Amino acid sequence: MSLLAISVFHVEIEPVELALAIVFSALGVRSAIYWIRHPVRTTDVTDELLFAAFVTGRVGTWLLAAGMFVLFGTIHTVGRAYTDDASQFTWLVIVFLLLGAMQLLAAWFLGARDAWSGEQERDEAGDEPRPPTS
Repeated sequence: MSLLAISVFHVEIEPVELALAIVFSALGVRSAIYWIRHPVRTTDVTDELLFAAFVTGRVGTWLLAAGMFVLFGTIHTVGRAYTDDASQFTWLVIVFLLLGAMQLLAAWFLGARDAWSGEQERDEAGDEPRPPTS
């Protein structure tokens, strides 16, 4: 155990891992606030569900990354014993990949629905710059 370890809820964690977990948690909260403020304005239920899947994947990825730093930071064995202790949490990597895939697929389907529907423009958040029309 390091001399710099911090005790949080009677569990010791290194300051670097704790700092990274706090940063990732803050990014998750910031992402949730940002996407709550910029909803998709549509009457189509499919778009709403795809947007909810996108936001869940995005926010969940940040928060799971923070949780992984906290969880793996509390394991204090060294060497091969560390991988043995941490191997019980390999399912977290699968959840992390599933959240990323959910975000990617939801974003792709949201973008592709415009091309499939043939509509020119939808009334959305408008926070991204549009190229000038000539």
